[in-house]
Amino acid sequence: METPRLSLHHRFRRAPRPAVDGRASLLILLHGYGSNEDDLMSLAPYLDPRFDVISVRAPHALGAGGYAWFPIVWDERGLFVEPADVVAAIQPAADFVEQAIAAYGADPQRTLLLGFSQGATVSAGVILRCPHLVAGAALMSGFAPAELVAPGVALDGKPVLITHGRFDDIVPVQMGRATRDLFESCGAAVTYREYAMGHQINDACLEDADRWLTDRLAAFA
Repeated sequence: METPRLSLHHRFRRAPRPAVDGRASLLILLHGYGSNEDDLMSLAPYLDPRFDVISVRAPHALGAGGYAWFPIVWDERGLFVEPADVVAAIQPAADFVEQAIAAYGADPQRTLLLGFSQGATVSAGVILRCPHLVAGAALMSGFAPAELVAPGVALDGKPVLITHGRFDDIVPVQMGRATRDLFESCGAAVTYREYAMGHQINDACLEDADRWLTDRLAAFA
């Protein structure tokens, strides 16, 4: 299948094992700071094979093949981001998700996001600002500032998986816990997991993500 030209560069992988009912489910992957679309696509073989998978490249080039969704600053406070920069990153991502669903003939009610680090933050923003676009999201080692919440948003039990490393020195685990609390306050059905890891995806985390994705497929049926 020829890859459509959408607003953001991306890779597409057709599901190796299509669903018995012929209804495709779509998983959209959003990478972290300084990475690109090839990074998370490497996870696809370890996830449920019934998903069509899109891995999308963030819009801001950093050089050496790396990209970002929004700027970050390292200063005496440590890692710092301007909430306005995070908010500004959400609409381009939401626009891409909407385009991808249309271009690949997907169904928003059978579409999920999976993001790592910055990609998790942007995925969180899409859910919190445009909850109608997708059925849920897996947020791995990210954070969600309160500014991402759209006025009056109610997630009405939308499933969200949040995973975080207890030894994360980039996005401290307290930010993962705060993200959990934020989504619970907005009415999401949150599954929260912590691991003895840093800013990464270890085997146990990946296995839990795969299990959660498979559970979502069962719920779609």
